[in-house]
Amino acid sequence: MTSSVLIIGAGVAGMTAAVELADSGVKTILVDRLPTVGGNALDLYKAFPTDDCFYCFEGNRWRPGIRKCFYRSALTDQPNIDLLVDSQIEEIKGSPGKFSVTIRKGPVYVDPRKCTMCGLCITHSKAFKLLSPQCQPQAVVYDPSMADEGAKKAENECPSRAINLSAEGSTQTVSVSDIVVATGFHEMQPVNMDEYGYGTHPNIITQLELAKILDPNAENGGALVRPSDGKPAKRVLMVQCVGSRDENYYPYCSKICCVFALKHANIIAEERGEASVSVVYMDLRTYDTYEDYYRRARRAGVEFIRGRTMSVKPNTDDTLEITVYDSLLDKYLKFSVDLFVLSSALEPQPDSNRIIKALGLGQSSGFAAPLDTATHGEVVIGEHVYACGAALGPAEVPDSVTQARAVVSKILQERM
Repeated sequence: MTSSVLIIGAGVAGMTAAVELADSGVKTILVDRLPTVGGNALDLYKAFPTDDCFYCFEGNRWRPGIRKCFYRSALTDQPNIDLLVDSQIEEIKGSPGKFSVTIRKGPVYVDPRKCTMCGLCITHSKAFKLLSPQCQPQAVVYDPSMADEGAKKAENECPSRAINLSAEGSTQTVSVSDIVVATGFHEMQPVNMDEYGYGTHPNIITQLELAKILDPNAENGGALVRPSDGKPAKRVLMVQCVGSRDENYYPYCSKICCVFALKHANIIAEERGEASVSVVYMDLRTYDTYEDYYRRARRAGVEFIRGRTMSVKPNTDDTLEITVYDSLLDKYLKFSVDLFVLSSALEPQPDSNRIIKALGLGQSSGFAAPLDTATHGEVVIGEHVYACGAALGPAEVPDSVTQARAVVSKILQERM
């Protein structure tokens, strides 16, 4: 049996599994389709239930309570981890315990080992961008679709000679004994749901888009502003279960959407004091420790309306007129708001379905299905194939970390 383990997806779950396997002496190949690791965590700002930085994840299990930033986790320096970003799985062949996997690697336009993130290239061309100050690998990325004259100038003047605009992609075939699917989730873009108007006006956004606005690392410094004109947003209306618990889209509950919305409502109400927030919901599901998020929101003055959004009408001043049916009062209410925020369904990553089919595995609502369906939360999805985090369904960070560690435990047990 070959000794390497392939992990597909470098979000919180994938990174946790990779670091713990590597620390245990297991050679690990960590693949992600994006040019930097972190997955959705890069865009989530604060983490619930701790309200600390989403770049932080629970540290070494032998030192409980310690948290560390994943961009300082030495992923690129750990000798047992082969990190392949901007890469995708092309083909999976072989048999359990002896998989042969072909990986398509994108062009390395900026060498992360040479890039000092001095920012010179960014001043020359919009094709260069620093995705995050905490990005890992620590390097600027290049988008060839935005190439301009300044890009060539940046290549010529790069003080560390890190830029190669003529770089080409390549393929690599690896042999692995185990595969871990940690592909995470994708936030549904509700463009076909007319009652919400998503895509018709810039001030109609999703929760992930709101998180980017609230992030202090954002262009606006974390100020709550309208995307349409950059003016302060004074009135915010959120609506839950957009595409979730809906037989026309996704019949399942996306599990963390309520907490996600409450987190943002609390940030706005407690830290952006001039703005008011209302939340339209069918049912609020804040289990266990998250009940405190709801209590905090009520104390901070967040308004809750049980009902449904009926229509959205843009006004000439870039405000939005929202009609809501209040099922408790049995009447229609009208709101004039600056931001209309949709808590969209969390759906499988587009690429995860292809990987699951290539491995001949079962699915549940598009997510990876446990091999033993009678065991809730089981991480084994096939012989020598595992899944963790949101690859199994919508999951929060603590659940993702726990599942990743369960995967590591099972792989290590198989090798004893």
